[in-house]
Amino acid sequence: MNQSKITETIILVLSVFIAAGCEKEEQVKTISIYAELDTTDATIGDVISYRITGEFPNNLHMSIPELEGNESFEIRQKLKLKEQTGFEFKLVFWDTGKFEIPSIPVEIAQSDSTILHIIETDPFFITVHSSLDKSGGKELKPVKSPVPVSPPFPIKKTLLWLIFLSLFGFFIYLWNHRIQFVKRKRFIQNLIPAPNIEAIDNLELINKNCDEKEFYVELSYLLRKYVESSIYIKTLEMTTEEIDSNQSLIPLKENLLKEWILLLKQADLIKYAKHFPEEDNRKNDFEWSKQFIKLSYDHWTKHQIGNS
Repeated sequence: MNQSKITETIILVLSVFIAAGCEKEEQVKTISIYAELDTTDATIGDVISYRITGEFPNNLHMSIPELEGNESFEIRQKLKLKEQTGFEFKLVFWDTGKFEIPSIPVEIAQSDSTILHIIETDPFFITVHSSLDKSGGKELKPVKSPVPVSPPFPIKKTLLWLIFLSLFGFFIYLWNHRIQFVKRKRFIQNLIPAPNIEAIDNLELINKNCDEKEFYVELSYLLRKYVESSIYIKTLEMTTEEIDSNQSLIPLKENLLKEWILLLKQADLIKYAKHFPEEDNRKNDFEWSKQFIKLSYDHWTKHQIGNS
């Protein structure tokens, strides 16, 4: 009985080992590694494609060591293939002769990076010729067109934008400066009263505060200043005779201008104590001066509006 149990145990252990070996052998059979070279005969400078692909269960992945070039060739690019599992290398040879691409150890590992198998690819041999060999040394191969390279920094576009922004900012500055100038001009105009208003106010003051002689002295000065401020003719610096002889410079109706000159002459006589006015004359001259300021300012305002 004991011998029978021992025999059954031995048979069971052997079955497990056999099953495990079969499973492992079956797993190895499902793993395939392929290496291919697009040509074994090339010319110096040609770009050669070297691919390593594989077929294995989804729970496994493949990896290959980093390849390094030498003085005879360079590995220009390493790409991971998208359409199938594997890698592609772009090789360029810079010397002539026969070269060997050695076996590449491909590691098959689980998701936890445990390596299950290492499979080596077959070596390849490639013959590299000079660019003159195929033409017998008579003709060179056609020059390959240059690869367009975009500049690292768009200098031209940046300069154009800077010029545009500078001009735009300059125009904004000019516009704001013009607005500020107009505002200051309006502010100053609001501070300074119009010549006719200032003249009327001063006329009322001298009529209340001055005696007969002072009234005419101030009246002469007031009317000269009013005319000068209104039409910008320097009547304050002119004598009465000079004003009389240059009547054509003053845009006024003839009768109103003559009456103003007569009033100035009368004020000159009083100023130099050659004549003393009567009280009624002062009242009339006061009223006439007010009317003169009103009529002349209306006339000049219409004249300026007509010219504009």
